Amino acid sequence: MIYECIGNKAAEPYYIEQMCINIYTMEELLYFLKGNACLLDGSIINGDLIAFIGDQLGLKGLCEELKSLHRKNRPVSELASAIFNFAHYLSDDELIRIRKIIEGNSDVRPFVRKKSRADFFFQNRMYAAAGEEYAEALEECDDDEISSDIYRHLAAIYIKNFMFREAAGYLKKEWEITKDDGVLKLFLLALKESGDGVEYKKEIMDLDPDSELVEEVETFVSDTKEEASKKVAELDRLYSDDRVGYIRKSDEIINGLKTDYRRDF
Repeated sequence: MIYECIGNKAAEPYYIEQMCINIYTMEELLYFLKGNACLLDGSIINGDLIAFIGDQLGLKGLCEELKSLHRKNRPVSELASAIFNFAHYLSDDELIRIRKIIEGNSDVRPFVRKKSRADFFFQNRMYAAAGEEYAEALEECDDDEISSDIYRHLAAIYIKNFMFREAAGYLKKEWEITKDDGVLKLFLLALKESGDGVEYKKEIMDLDPDSELVEEVETFVSDTKEEASKKVAELDRLYSDDRVGYIRKSDEIINGLKTDYRRDF
């Protein structure tokens, strides 16, 4: 589907503090509103946003319509609908679905909203902000399924920062809820990678996992170390024989390691 460009590109962007993003165009705003319907409330669609639509995007007619709705304290779903209808951005069925999502936001538990915001940050690689939101959501969460998903995301954030011991702690909490062998394997891998051999052996004794699972962990770590040794040996050879090749290969290996370690679960 092709959308017509509407309004001006803002000289000064509109900053949506809750999501830490800047909006420059009507198209960006429409995309954001549709993709984050589960988070929309009066803190996002407010007087400041309405003023931005009129002053920066130059959409005076829409601005006046939204001001009128806002003065009458109409629900956020109605203001969002006015924006979507002005741009002819959604089909009738999509608009009904989005309105229902927005209307249901007032009933959503606070920790669910925080998790949704954290998921947005995580998906956009804003890991520090995601970690803070996940931690706050966890303090209020009373749902095991949601808690286990938060633990997994927190573990992923720590692994992306090579903090394997902390990641292992969250993976163990996830496993205590799910009792899933896949999670247990990830926990043992993270603990093994942390270098804490004593704790690793203690956990194996305490948890008594299947021997095949432990063997998979040991094999993976062994193969990883063997591959790393080969790369170091190759770098040693290049350092002596080909300095340019050494620099090129070093960059290739480092970028490869970053990709492998930062890959999402």
